[in-house]
Amino acid sequence: MSGPLHHLRNEARLMLYLQRRYWFESLLGFLFIIGLFCALLFSVVSVSGKSVASGSLDTMIVGFVLWLFATGSYNSAANDVAEESRHRTIEHIYVTPIGFARILAHRAVLHLAVAALLLAVGIWIAGWLTAGRIHVDVLQVLGTALLAAPALAGVGYAVAGLLLLMKKVQVMHALMYFVLISLVALPAYPVNGLALLPYALASAAVKASVTGAAIGPGVYLLIGLNSAVYLALGLLAFRLLERHARRLGVLGHC
Repeated sequence: MSGPLHHLRNEARLMLYLQRRYWFESLLGFLFIIGLFCALLFSVVSVSGKSVASGSLDTMIVGFVLWLFATGSYNSAANDVAEESRHRTIEHIYVTPIGFARILAHRAVLHLAVAALLLAVGIWIAGWLTAGRIHVDVLQVLGTALLAAPALAGVGYAVAGLLLLMKKVQVMHALMYFVLISLVALPAYPVNGLALLPYALASAAVKASVTGAAIGPGVYLLIGLNSAVYLALGLLAFRLLERHARRLGVLGHC
């Protein structure tokens, strides 16, 4: 048994092993996310004088959940390249039978599955925090987010290609988290020029839907086209930068 499902299962086992081995770091990461959300909510409440019960912060709560999903969708390829470079294991992976690109693809699928699960849990928590004011069709939200996820994966692949070539672009990698916040916050719905940016239309459509707006099928078509374009561009950028890194002989450097 050496098909894609077999390799996917092996990557899943590796992911679970690493989570168990570094459980303390995983726990700290989870607590950091919770603390970040609580700090953000407390800051907004303190500055604006509004309360969660007033309903004025509902969109922000949903936006935070969408941002968490966005980071999970973007992170996979870029983080994997950064980690493999740091441990000097990239060249080892390149000589495996299935190759580095397919391993990145398998890991991206797993990261996306985890992000989707966290999104479903996050939407449930958002409903609880808003005392049921947000009536969310979880399947619709998941479907919209998953439809937009390839665009973020494409951005992640482009950044991964830069990491292969330049190595020291961690600052740019960190800045991408703030870029994702901007993409989630952009008012791209109703459809306008901002919808051309990755994930912006999907995020805006989800936030509109939880307030009762009806999203037409044309919007989902645009989200799908946006994802396809950005994924294709990201993969192309990764291939070109990877080839250039091979030519310069810097693939295994850190």
